[in-house]
Amino acid sequence: MASLLMICRKAPYGTSYAREAIDIALAASAFDVDVAMLFTDDGVLQLVKGQNTDNTGSKNVESVLSSLPLYDVAPILVNEAALSERHLTTGDLNLPVELCQPGELPTLCAKYDRVLTI
Repeated sequence: MASLLMICRKAPYGTSYAREAIDIALAASAFDVDVAMLFTDDGVLQLVKGQNTDNTGSKNVESVLSSLPLYDVAPILVNEAALSERHLTTGDLNLPVELCQPGELPTLCAKYDRVLTI
């Protein structure tokens, strides 16, 4: 079975990148691709729980992200340094995640047939 690591680096709002990454992951999973997601840089902000988008005109990504486990998108990884730089902990996130270190990225990428960074 093919495998995909989706690396999410963009903040959840202001562009369509975050939503596109989630859509790609869900679509790939629907076609029996083993999908994992890594959130790094401002991408970790996508996972913060309790986001209020009422005044932004943007669609909240929190509910879509919560469906990732239902589509067997796993593991959901977070760059621990990116989380720390934004003064966040795993308790601030809306999904259970696995933490990874920046130095683990080459080894992590090597485990997947395809790596897509958005």
